[in-house]
Amino acid sequence: MTGLYIHIPFCRAKCGYCDFASALGKPEEIDVFLEALSREASTHSALAGKFNTLYVGGGTPSLLSTDQLKKLIFIVSGLTGPLRRLAESTFEANPESLDAEKAALLKKAGVSRISLGLQACQDDLLKRLGRVAMSGDFLKAFGLLRAAGFDNINADLMCGLPGQTLKDFADSIEWLLKFKPEHVSFYALEVHDGTPFSADGVKEEPEASADMYEAGAASLKLAGLVRYEISNFARPGRESVHNLNYWEQGEYLGLGPSAASYLGGERRANTTGTAAYVRAALAGEEIPQQSRETLTGRKKNAEKIMLGLRRTAGIELPDDIFIEFNEETDRLLAAGLIEKAGSRIKIKEDRLYVSNAVFREFV
Repeated sequence: MTGLYIHIPFCRAKCGYCDFASALGKPEEIDVFLEALSREASTHSALAGKFNTLYVGGGTPSLLSTDQLKKLIFIVSGLTGPLRRLAESTFEANPESLDAEKAALLKKAGVSRISLGLQACQDDLLKRLGRVAMSGDFLKAFGLLRAAGFDNINADLMCGLPGQTLKDFADSIEWLLKFKPEHVSFYALEVHDGTPFSADGVKEEPEASADMYEAGAASLKLAGLVRYEISNFARPGRESVHNLNYWEQGEYLGLGPSAASYLGGERRANTTGTAAYVRAALAGEEIPQQSRETLTGRKKNAEKIMLGLRRTAGIELPDDIFIEFNEETDRLLAAGLIEKAGSRIKIKEDRLYVSNAVFREFV
């Protein structure tokens, strides 16, 4: 399976925690970017028709106008063919920039899945995050997506936010579950250098986040959403096919600034600078890379284990890899962090939140 990821690096406002390659974008800047994206896509024409999944992320892809969305779909379709033939096509959206016309356009184009940003249902917390959309905007956008015919919607939540209590997070989940989303993802706040939160001295709250994480997982389980990955929960049959490909070390192509690719054993990532990306693409030059390496041998096997352990089902390993990482798995078994059944290992359910302690063994 091969996935296609498109990164749209524009937002209406920069959230306090955001560490992604994104910036405010004027309509004319987005038009120029789309032309650059088209040029980059054309350099991969040999892969046309070989993709099974699509994920359009950012940034805020829904910030694009309807005409710009049509151009984006035209560019993407040149590589994927009709979106309806894909196993899955996901489009990220923020509530404040989604309207009925855009929802209808995406549905008609064959987009099968929408990932909608919520983060919390309390408007005061959303304001502290620097979010543009409030809870009412999410409610409206969710309704527009259902009216357009979308029956596969993911919602994102965050825990460990400044001033957030365990009750706040529980209330957000209870509020969200009223709308019966097919998929929920939630993440603990991470404060990265260079973000507004870092400049303001905001601190992470790992213990509070852990409590919220586990309480939230229990609530979603009761509501019928199965935890299939560390941070992802889905109704049966609604797991993200595109993301599962990542965790199975499948191949994927990334287009746009900061977008990562893994093809033919080589992992690379485009420059995070939108201006540098656009300049190179329009000049017909190779896109500057922020990283590039070929994974082989032990390093490739170690990554295979780490990615596989993100899934709650774990990973089944051939004997040679078990032997290669015998010391690491023995230490994790002794520490009570993982469990083993035959040739399969997985992180214990009550240790998923400390998965980084497991992954460090394979770095």
